[in-house]
Amino acid sequence: MKLRWDHPLWRRLAPALAKNLARAYLSSCFPDLSIDPATKDLILTGRPVIYTVWHCHLLYPLYYLRRYYPQLPPTVVMASPSRDGEFIGEVARGLGFTVCFGSRRKGGVQALKQMAEYFRQGYSCGLIADGSRGPARLAQKGPLYLARETGAPLVPLAVASSRRITFNTWDRFELPLPLSSLLVLVGDPLSVRLEDRGGLLEARRLELERSLNLLFDQGRRYFSKK
Repeated sequence: MKLRWDHPLWRRLAPALAKNLARAYLSSCFPDLSIDPATKDLILTGRPVIYTVWHCHLLYPLYYLRRYYPQLPPTVVMASPSRDGEFIGEVARGLGFTVCFGSRRKGGVQALKQMAEYFRQGYSCGLIADGSRGPARLAQKGPLYLARETGAPLVPLAVASSRRITFNTWDRFELPLPLSSLLVLVGDPLSVRLEDRGGLLEARRLELERSLNLLFDQGRRYFSKK
């Protein structure tokens, strides 16, 4: 029997296969952590926060951060309501995350409301800063809206690897090779106030974008020196 990619059986089986493969794949790498002591103290209080990453790194930095600190609160992440997003969402569930579905173009406001409710129940949140379709490495305002609504600090994350494949996709998605050395980078927390709107909110957006790009560049330099 020829099994097409869009065949219902394959769509049921693929996420289970992928999450087991992802767990084994990620476990084969050797991560190290770069985090400021004050930020470490913040997240180890158990207070929920909002983690945010570039799309090219997806769940990797958050997955490894939770391996370092298994006592952290549970985390809810947002995935696109597209077919690809549903697949990623199932893999995320297999890695221990709770998933809400939404994007800037479809269901994003409702998904942010759901995440805010999870936050009030003690969950940390994970959001892609440049969204599901980009432009790449340009921060969108979704994480800022959630931070303003909840009062939670935004914690930027990035990951760098000694050996990786970079795909020819809009986000230049990076896949660490098995047995690679990794560096998970945790940035300084950013706060968004209730009164941050208009130009003030744009200033916060640019601050988040600079922070994420700084972590991205620091990770690249770390392995280029080795």
